[in-house]
Amino acid sequence: MTPTPQVLQRGEILVQMGEPHEFIYAIETGWLSRSRTLSDGRRQVIVLFLPGEICGIKTIFMTRQPDAIEALTPASARRIHYKEACDLAARDFAVAMLLACQLAQDERHLHNWNVRLGRANGEERLAAFLLELRNRLIALGVTSAETRYGLPLTQQQIADHIGLTTVHVGRLLRRFRELEMVDIRSNEVVFLPNRPLLEEIAKPVQDLVGE
Repeated sequence: MTPTPQVLQRGEILVQMGEPHEFIYAIETGWLSRSRTLSDGRRQVIVLFLPGEICGIKTIFMTRQPDAIEALTPASARRIHYKEACDLAARDFAVAMLLACQLAQDERHLHNWNVRLGRANGEERLAAFLLELRNRLIALGVTSAETRYGLPLTQQQIADHIGLTTVHVGRLLRRFRELEMVDIRSNEVVFLPNRPLLEEIAKPVQDLVGE
């Protein structure tokens, strides 16, 4: 990876949709998203990337990128040219497994959301989304996420990810708060005493091997 990280501001595009790109990134700080925007302006947030994760691995396999990668917060990432990454993977099994692991995690995430977008109702989607981020952050060492974590997304961005309207997301968040399951305060998710109900709502569409 480059010795000096590339610094991004909120809203800055790391990878342009539809354009050639040749680098893989290791995220050091901040949150990024992979999204695709249709010709009429509709947007789907496909996946969120957190600190410690790798993004842009698809540059190994395709010249032109179908999706954009955007900084949701101020962020920093180191990069490596995909050819250098391939050379490293050919020489070092650990590097090859790291890249394969990230691809497997990406595929698993997409499988989970394929089920949710295709079969889950709004409550299940939102509950699964909030709990998935909690579990991913805990796995990355953010132990405080068990009770609360920062969520630097607008309601529109949440809606673009879970396939609902902004109005619907707002209504669901209000209902979750009234039932004392979870609240979002100043871009922070705070779990409330009735969190087990939130987990019960999400259970039908949670990853069976843990998420």
